[in-house]
Amino acid sequence: MQIKEMERLKIRGRVVANQSMKELTSLRIGGQADLFVVPEDLEDLKTVISFCKERGVSFLVIGNGSKLLIRDEGFKGVVAKLGTSFTKIENEGEEITVGAGLDLSTLIDFVAGKGLWGLELLAGIPGTVGGAIARNASAFGQDLGQRVISVRALNNNNGNLTIHKEDILFGYRTSIFLGKRDWIITEVKLALSPGKKEDVLSRLREARDKKMRAQPISCPSAGCIFKNPASSSAGLLIQRAGCSGLRVGDAQVSLQHANFIINKGNARARDIIELIDMVREKVKMNSGITLEPELEII
Repeated sequence: MQIKEMERLKIRGRVVANQSMKELTSLRIGGQADLFVVPEDLEDLKTVISFCKERGVSFLVIGNGSKLLIRDEGFKGVVAKLGTSFTKIENEGEEITVGAGLDLSTLIDFVAGKGLWGLELLAGIPGTVGGAIARNASAFGQDLGQRVISVRALNNNNGNLTIHKEDILFGYRTSIFLGKRDWIITEVKLALSPGKKEDVLSRLREARDKKMRAQPISCPSAGCIFKNPASSSAGLLIQRAGCSGLRVGDAQVSLQHANFIINKGNARARDIIELIDMVREKVKMNSGITLEPELEII
């Protein structure tokens, strides 16, 4: 994309040319995006969508980049991260309306502080609400989709959509949004359950502590790389296949949690991809099971 073209995008939010994606993904890996924008509000977002559509420019919306690997060559197009007006929370009793750009951890702390059950076991998942909805974030038998009433989204014609729970097709780490890349989640409505504040907070602390003990939080990662197959846990299969500690460049299968690949310093996207392929092959040979990645590679 030419600089002159970039200059024609006028929004109230931020516009940055040649943005390093290392700064925007939890793996701290990736080349540059032609343009990075932070739409401040819905009108900004519509302007960005129209700009990309008119010019045939590729468009990618990210949250905290926690399930995302951008290739070393970068992203030829516009990357957007939702701005301030997409981080609001409102509650009316047990019903919560929340912007898709809010950190999931902030939402979880908010509802726990209100004494509401239903999200506390998702503590420690580092994404935004929008990303957590798209991938139906889950932990310890609890998933976000169980609590959804409806989702508001914007399509590539700038049409506002309201999608109700039964039409979202929530499954294990998936939803209709993973197949609808031209739908941008903007707002979510949830129904939670009342409880005692101290009980909810206690369970939240337990879930966070369990995650912190089990996961390699000292190194950049993308969380779990593979979905758990029906018959076993991916981490256990990877460990049994002798992949713990396996390394390509600065990309390494974590010794603490085998379903994590960590960046030991200067890992490249190609290192991560090669390591993923090696792990899948070894697990297939050892167990006959083909692991399905949940990491999105752009």
